[in-house]
Amino acid sequence: MILPLIIGVGSAKSGAGKTTFIENFIRYVKALNNQIFIISIKYSKISKDANITTDSEFIEKPGKDTERMKKAGADCVYWIRASEESLIAIVDKLKTDILLSFKETNDKDGIIVILEGNSLVRVMLPDVIIFINGKVSEQIKPSGKAILAIADLLIEDNYSMEEIMSEIEKIQQKKLIEKLLKEKSNDGKITCSEAREIAEELKVPYIEVGKMANELKIKIRKCELGCF
Repeated sequence: MILPLIIGVGSAKSGAGKTTFIENFIRYVKALNNQIFIISIKYSKISKDANITTDSEFIEKPGKDTERMKKAGADCVYWIRASEESLIAIVDKLKTDILLSFKETNDKDGIIVILEGNSLVRVMLPDVIIFINGKVSEQIKPSGKAILAIADLLIEDNYSMEEIMSEIEKIQQKKLIEKLLKEKSNDGKITCSEAREIAEELKVPYIEVGKMANELKIKIRKCELGCF
């Protein structure tokens, strides 16, 4: 994983298994490295009185999804309750709080933020979007269709957390290569030395940068070593 990392978890409908997946993910990460700071954020849709809380009285209330996240090992759990109309304003405050958390975790090995809820994922557009499909025969609600359309990873049935983590790393790597190629290219072109610098910075094979450049129709010019 490349940290910090923000993951969004959406689903076809309520009860598809988002919280169970998040619990498993948190436990897996903490077993690998307990010094990774994990923030888990639950979104609940309400019609009025938008609010955001980390108060343990609410977060650790028995039977709540937030309690399950906390028990799984999340260092900090937020619970957002808001209408879709007021969610953007709430998210702006949330982003400020998360940035402060980044600064306060210098003694940790990194930070992961996990978002639960289709509308929250859609508004925040995290680094990696995971869609829990539940039973294939189930009808997908409209908010789920919106997340499915932009999801990076689809989970339909049984899964291996080790394989999920491997896929997350590949998705991160691909998106970072794409980002750097777009930043460094000029009029759809990039030099061989610049392309090699991207590969070396991200510690990936040159060929991976070449593949992404082809996908983006960015031409690598002045190739010196036949790397691309």
